[in-house]
Amino acid sequence: MKIFEKILEDLLKYYLGLDDATLELHLKEPALATKERVETIDDLQVIIYPNDHNPPHFHVKSKNKEIDAKFTIENCELISGNMSSKNLKKIDAFHQGMKGKMVLEMIWQKYQGKNG
Repeated sequence: MKIFEKILEDLLKYYLGLDDATLELHLKEPALATKERVETIDDLQVIIYPNDHNPPHFHVKSKNKEIDAKFTIENCELISGNMSSKNLKKIDAFHQGMKGKMVLEMIWQKYQGKNG
């Protein structure tokens, strides 16, 4: 249970630390980067690419490049790649967190609106 407390604590610190203006600016400026790192959970980076294809999804990559996986935004289903059950639980906890899925959907929609 300690791992979930740590994940949730980190998520809360991150999301509650953003003021509305910063979040709004972040969502309106997609041209600032070729990818958008949504979150970092331990050594896992949660990423959305601006010109990506449907279905709406996000990527999870480890800093050492051993993990390269894709998940649906809708239900956090693993589309491709392999990951330990420990890391799957971390990603699922992020997705189910207070703003996880909502932020992923907002960023995906920002890029879809920009690109068509």
